[in-house]
Amino acid sequence: MKFIKISLLATLLISTSAIAQQFAATGMHAGFGVNSVNPMATFQNVSKYMESEDFKKLGITAGLYANNVNGADDTTHLIEFYYPDAASYQKAVDMATTSSAVANLVSTAAQNGTQNTYESVYINVREKITAADVEKNKVFYVWRVETTDLPRYLREWDKMIEEIEEEGIAGDSYGMKVAFAGAVHGETLFVWAGYENQQQMIEQLAVFNDSESFANFNNRTQGFSSIVANEISTQLALWNGALYTE
Repeated sequence: MKFIKISLLATLLISTSAIAQQFAATGMHAGFGVNSVNPMATFQNVSKYMESEDFKKLGITAGLYANNVNGADDTTHLIEFYYPDAASYQKAVDMATTSSAVANLVSTAAQNGTQNTYESVYINVREKITAADVEKNKVFYVWRVETTDLPRYLREWDKMIEEIEEEGIAGDSYGMKVAFAGAVHGETLFVWAGYENQQQMIEQLAVFNDSESFANFNNRTQGFSSIVANEISTQLALWNGALYTE
């Protein structure tokens, strides 16, 4: 299955849609879910690592999030690293094997009773976000989607996005990623939307969920896809945010 996903990446990045061309994305996202019994200790431990020279040498964006709503999942916090390309990801993998800062992050987490719940890697295929969005977005809604036909799903998604952008009901920032390894709920795709706060999220999603474009999209894709999980998370801290859109 992973071989199929890898071989389809080139197909996923190609579309005749003007919206798809505008919002096509590159880069990788490595996520670590943890279960923390001491949120303050987790924040301090992660912050210490992000302020280390080892992390600074990577030149990437990273964030810490509280997982507010995620069903029965034990994950309480998310540590996310965003890489512009495979080379920067490889650099981080190589550094992690010898980094004293990484070793201290892991050992301190264990001492604090923090346990890893998952490790995942995703590949960006669509993204709409500006530097201003990176600055103001604090709440994120996630749809984890399983599909048996990735290229078809992406074409239908592009069509829906084009419609809601024209209708003026699309959010300021959103994106889609392919699950490359470690899918948390067996998802094929990780779809997200960013908001300034939970009130804005609820109000904007109410309009989107009630739209004809979204209803038509569901009708067209329900035969080969399903939502396997929904999540809400809040950003607690972001490091090197300005690098994300450079």
